[in-house]
Amino acid sequence: MKKLLFSIVSLTFAACAFDFSLDEEYAASLTDITIECIKEETISNNTSGNQPFTKHTYLCTGYVGGLIGDCSIRIMHDNFILVDQHRLTIAGNKMQFQLQFAPEWGYLDMDNNTFTVILLDDTNSTLCKTTVVVTKHPESEIVEHENVPYMEYSLSGTSCKWQLPALDNNIIIINSNEELQRYIVSEGGESFPSVDFERYTMIIAHGYSPNGIYEKRIESFYKISNSDLQLDIVIYRDLTDVVEPWNFAILVDKWDRLYNINLNVDLPNVIN
Repeated sequence: MKKLLFSIVSLTFAACAFDFSLDEEYAASLTDITIECIKEETISNNTSGNQPFTKHTYLCTGYVGGLIGDCSIRIMHDNFILVDQHRLTIAGNKMQFQLQFAPEWGYLDMDNNTFTVILLDDTNSTLCKTTVVVTKHPESEIVEHENVPYMEYSLSGTSCKWQLPALDNNIIIINSNEELQRYIVSEGGESFPSVDFERYTMIIAHGYSPNGIYEKRIESFYKISNSDLQLDIVIYRDLTDVVEPWNFAILVDKWDRLYNINLNVDLPNVIN
């Protein structure tokens, strides 16, 4: 798997001052932007004259700060939009975001590409943007499997419930209580158990079982390269004819870099 490292060649901030019923002004910012290729596959389509080329799935992560309210991320290459309106709700402090995109355009399979990451307000006006040059680098080294310590985070015993995207076998990375709040609802107005995100990063794995769930567990969680982790989950199904959601939330030592998590979910039937 090739990794992408890029340097910021220009950083332009649009003149922006917000008044969200407050007396303070906020200067919107995009910081610590990274993009990494997390998956490659050979395809062909009319963008390459039906000749095979490598399609790259990219993971973009970074921080948005200096504003309160709704905004969105757009990623462009030249005049083409690769990602449009990845929506965020910011609470003033610096908040991490991450998103994936996988353009199926043959001309992007090059040694170097220039992407522009743009922060938009709720009217799609540009707040600030960063133009970056992406350069391919060698594949990451394979390392001996190393277990990753973690502890589970639970909403059990509270009136709070998870409110997760309707996606199957999905991973969410959270690095602030403001981000966590987006995925939790409380029927009685009770606060969810807070997390010290100065010390921890939260990983949420979630999806659906085609039948009722008898038991679920994390089988293993370990490092497979200097940029990749493997999370193995087992969901034991019963004979109930109903689709049932599942999730795990775990806390790991605060990441000093972004990892790609390979999620493997096994769905065996319970043997009577």
